[in-house]
Amino acid sequence: MCFSESIIINGTPEVAFAYLADPATARVIDPAVRSYEPDSLPLRAGTTNTIRVRMYGVPMTMTSRTLEWEEGRRMVLASVKPARPFVATATHLFEHHPEGTLYTWSMTMTPNGPGGRLLSRLTTVVMRRNARRQQARFKRVIETGSV
Repeated sequence: MCFSESIIINGTPEVAFAYLADPATARVIDPAVRSYEPDSLPLRAGTTNTIRVRMYGVPMTMTSRTLEWEEGRRMVLASVKPARPFVATATHLFEHHPEGTLYTWSMTMTPNGPGGRLLSRLTTVVMRRNARRQQARFKRVIETGSV
């Protein structure tokens, strides 16, 4: 299961990338995030991230690993915990565009356990909707400085 959502942001790829890559902005971009704690700063390939969220009123802790890091252009993160019933891999790509930056967020959910196929389908639907909202919020913050 996968999706890809793109949006054009009036700003440079370097500025947009830096904002998204800053753990301190995670709560601004996604209000469900309670904390985002990487095990190394600056972020880079190999960094492990502990993310605490509250989704639909339920507190959860997740761990991801940064698989790829191309400063100012691309980052790829994959879920580590929970390890089942699927692995989620997110790619954030920032490309120059005549109007600023083309920001594309892609996600792939790879089933790897019982119920993984069904849960990855449901998660794909929820995450696609969430990605659209987060991209709109992200665009607004970069372009106007306000949430």
